[in-house]
Amino acid sequence: MSVPLEQLAQKHGARIEKRTNYHALVVEPDRIREVVAELKNTGYDYLLSISGVDEPDAKRIRIVYHFARSSNPGDVVAVETVVPRDEPVIDSIHDVYPAALLHEREEHEMLGIVFRGNPDSRHLLLPEDWPEGVYPLRKDFKVVEESHMSTKPSKPVWILKPELKPKDEGEEKA
Repeated sequence: MSVPLEQLAQKHGARIEKRTNYHALVVEPDRIREVVAELKNTGYDYLLSISGVDEPDAKRIRIVYHFARSSNPGDVVAVETVVPRDEPVIDSIHDVYPAALLHEREEHEMLGIVFRGNPDSRHLLLPEDWPEGVYPLRKDFKVVEESHMSTKPSKPVWILKPELKPKDEGEEKA
């Protein structure tokens, strides 16, 4: 484990968890901008990805940021945090890592995470007429077998009609 990670954990009251091929710094959501800015100053200058994981049983969404050093791309660290599932709001890091703009847009439309301060929340992958409040990477997302064509001529894509409803008690958890 790197010294900068240990220092960041101590300074921000975070904990370090070992993953298969890297370490993750687990922080409170209100510290995310501060922590990633300091991480960048330690040489982790490349944002690899921002991912979200829906954890409905815990009523939260985990957000995982992966970073590397451009001078040593194999040196990867993650910063993780969680936000409430019913109000998934966190500060944007796009001004620290400009590449975050696209990653945050994707997580916004797929999981409903609001990145406060991100100037562009347009759809990135879904059709423009995708229903508001329907997030395809949430575990309660359902697809019914009635297909329809997007009404926006700029995106003539066949999509399945989304439908969100609670799982039946008899259904197995995914």
